[in-house]
Amino acid sequence: MVLSHEEVPAPRRLSTLLIGLSLASLVSISPGIFHSVHATGLVYVNHATTAEDSASTVVTVQVQVAGVDPFTGWDIQIQSNQSVISPISLSIKGNALEANYSEKVFEIVSCINGVNYTTSPCNSSDGPGVVHSAAVAQQKNPPTSSVYGLLFTINYTVIRSGSYSLLQILRAVIANGDNPVSVTIRDGTYGIPPGEGFSLTASPDFPQIVIGSKANVTLTVSSIGDYFGIVVLAVERADPGLLLYLNMTSTTLSPDHPSNVTMTIAANSTYQASHYTIIVLATSNGLSHTITLPILTTDKPDFTISASPAILEIHATTSGNSTISLGSQSGFSGPVWLSVAKPAVPGLAASLATSDLTISPNSPAATVLDIHTPDSALPFVYLVNITASSQSSSHTLTVFVKPPSPDFRFLLRGSEFAVQPGQSRTFTLILTSIDYFKGKVNLSASSSFEAKEAFSSPSVALDFGNSSVSTMTLTTDVNSVLGNHNVTLTALGTAFTGANVSHIIVIVVTVTQLPPSNTILGLQPLTYVGLIGAFSLVAVVAAAIRKVKGPKNRPWS
Repeated sequence: MVLSHEEVPAPRRLSTLLIGLSLASLVSISPGIFHSVHATGLVYVNHATTAEDSASTVVTVQVQVAGVDPFTGWDIQIQSNQSVISPISLSIKGNALEANYSEKVFEIVSCINGVNYTTSPCNSSDGPGVVHSAAVAQQKNPPTSSVYGLLFTINYTVIRSGSYSLLQILRAVIANGDNPVSVTIRDGTYGIPPGEGFSLTASPDFPQIVIGSKANVTLTVSSIGDYFGIVVLAVERADPGLLLYLNMTSTTLSPDHPSNVTMTIAANSTYQASHYTIIVLATSNGLSHTITLPILTTDKPDFTISASPAILEIHATTSGNSTISLGSQSGFSGPVWLSVAKPAVPGLAASLATSDLTISPNSPAATVLDIHTPDSALPFVYLVNITASSQSSSHTLTVFVKPPSPDFRFLLRGSEFAVQPGQSRTFTLILTSIDYFKGKVNLSASSSFEAKEAFSSPSVALDFGNSSVSTMTLTTDVNSVLGNHNVTLTALGTAFTGANVSHIIVIVVTVTQLPPSNTILGLQPLTYVGLIGAFSLVAVVAAAIRKVKGPKNRPWS
């Protein structure tokens, strides 16, 4: 769409100026043509180029001046590659002479693609892709010093996306009245010229960060070819465990002048050591580059402390020891100092073999903690604290000192384990509390032959440190088989802690017969005497009967 332009009848003075501008335009625009005692200003195409505008997109280009000596008119032609971008409109609205000096500027020539939109005709060089603008000021308030700002604006339509076109200044004539003003020119571009662009690198490219701390990564943006532009940086992806900050989000890039941006990465102390990924995106004029940074977060260099055993079981009035070991963690290296703190119990002693240790990742160290316990009528638990300190951290380890699990001793008193069939043997059983056993102990027995067991106290109560006695009577059967037999005694107790404790004693009982010297004709003495007595009684009775009756058929005398 073509923007409307204000058409103003040109007075004769303006026509004369236009002729002067046209004559001047026939001369080469090389800076060496116009000699001036003043500094040479710049006429340039100002456009933030882009390489990714889609087809039919409208692109706006400004033609501007910088440091140009006072002037009152211009005659300028700009050419583009019409197969890439094609001009559609031209406007001098907001030009520097109007905006800065309140001059009324008359548009003399406005040609687009060889089509004129003013009363003045286009010339032979105005063809496809060419924009031609000529204008003069009324000169009521002409500038008196160097001029900066806009001359005119061109709108282009993108024909092919991703292509490149030079916005070339074919002619740039600046005049102050009838006098030409010396200028230099700088062409513009649409898109990125082949072989130009920028690169993005990071150093270090695999940062390692201690959790709870931060690290800096330098993002370097470098020009490729003669590329100029503004590069915008942003973090496209970051894990939530990382906090990121860019010291700048955009930087100006020019050839041979790389730009560095510092990205600060902080590892949140609430996250565990892990691998993370950061993606940084850099864009400039439609070009884009990404860089993927793997991040390794590590624990803070530290050390570990451990005890073996951590629960030290010691009888009262005895000694024991535990090995205290130190190890490096996350690369820690350096000295560690140890100290001991124990309860204020008389007779309790705790000491370290050495209190100064040095460790490194491949060199752990250890020392020995010695503890002596005092006598105690009641169960005890002592907490002995070992504090290990380095220049950066401190850790405390507790060693628990206590007696072994409650127990009791189960003993059998006696040395006679031989018995005859039908006889009995009594055994004395002694139970003693060990390590603060307190509770009831139940006694039982089982035999591998025909016998009966009886306890004087089948259930025995034990208290801390005391002993109790019970007896067991073993009675054999008269028909017990001679030889060795097992008798199993079991003591099953329950401590005040609820733990069950049992002990077993197996005794071998020998069943023997009476010695041969104690029998008469193989009989027990009483049995033998009884039989002899009976036989004697029968003989006496028989003799008496014979004496009363006398001989048969013998007369009485």
